[in-house]
Amino acid sequence: MHSYGAFVTSDEELALLASVRTFVDKEMMPARVQLDEDYEAFERIYQGLVRLGIQRRGFSERHGGLGIRSAPLVCALTEEISRGDSGVSLHCLIVPWSMAAAIGARNETVMDAFIPMFCDDTPRCGCLAITEPAGGCNVEDSGEHGLTIRTTARLDGNEWVINGEKMWPSGAGIADIYCVVCTTDPKLGEEGVALIYVPKGTPGLSFGKPEKKMGMRVTDVNAAIHFDDVRVPKQYRAGAPGLDWKLFRSNIAWGRLTSAPMALGNAQAVLETVVEYTATRSYGGKPVRNHSLQASMIAEMAIAIESARAFYLSVAAMFNDRKRFGNPGDEFLMGRASAAKVYACDVTEMVCNRAMELMGSYGYSPSYHVEKYLRDSKVIQLWLGGPQLARLDVAQSYYPYLR
Repeated sequence: MHSYGAFVTSDEELALLASVRTFVDKEMMPARVQLDEDYEAFERIYQGLVRLGIQRRGFSERHGGLGIRSAPLVCALTEEISRGDSGVSLHCLIVPWSMAAAIGARNETVMDAFIPMFCDDTPRCGCLAITEPAGGCNVEDSGEHGLTIRTTARLDGNEWVINGEKMWPSGAGIADIYCVVCTTDPKLGEEGVALIYVPKGTPGLSFGKPEKKMGMRVTDVNAAIHFDDVRVPKQYRAGAPGLDWKLFRSNIAWGRLTSAPMALGNAQAVLETVVEYTATRSYGGKPVRNHSLQASMIAEMAIAIESARAFYLSVAAMFNDRKRFGNPGDEFLMGRASAAKVYACDVTEMVCNRAMELMGSYGYSPSYHVEKYLRDSKVIQLWLGGPQLARLDVAQSYYPYLR
């Protein structure tokens, strides 16, 4: 079993990690097939994580949360849960992710109205609605400066009136609160970007049918969201012109950083499966894993996982030190978070492919779960702009130092 080295060291952090790891081993691992097919199984598993405090971990003690501020600990918890199911892990992450803009803007109205409901033992869900039908990942592209956003927010007295459509957001239709990326005027670019909170049940808010997908078929619900003259109080905007764009970029950086351990949890689970499987199959008078060819393949998998883990943990430590490394949404940390995501996703894809080569037909059989981890991890690679836009952000983060 791996550790998180010098990045997660306090007794409290290690105790929380140990309790989550035990829960994953005892409750999630036996239910992996069910989590791919049965929403009730997902609800049961998530309820168990809520009782462990995972839902309230990212919120302040003032609102009833655990007040966890350590980015390495958040990432370590994400990897542990993803080892069982990355869709469940995503569900845990989108709760604080959806509220991050209000927290970053110190919007007391939104925080006091909505954070307390996430800090009890009732399972909840949040949603950050970004992608649009026409532009795809253009919203996440800093080079577009928010100019392609078509979901509009118009101020009418003391209310925002929202119109438009979003595609593919996680939690659509089941979330308790929606943070919607809008524009007050597309011509204003970054100054026009507005992050506005819409509670569930608000008139004019409706949803399409859940999308059918290759992976995370039950544990991550995606659907279109329609806004037809949706009205919310003026105070439900996270921040202000210019600030909301910076908060949004910070959300993207956090999303990419935490995608790395989410993907790598899949790789770790696959490695554990392969190590066990190759001990029970033999040829030439000894277990498969004791032959140099297969042992070399397993070593390559392990080395890649360990290096990807060290990478994301080092970037997470940078997220904790704003004085030295700046804000997550700035070029430097955006580049590092993007690189951690790209590398972890590439490693996970390689590990799953190697596992299938080592396990033969059993590698793509549902009974050994490798094919599930491959399916689930692929969407992680694609979201938040995909690997190409992430690579562009990595490259551009170096340019200021080379000018």
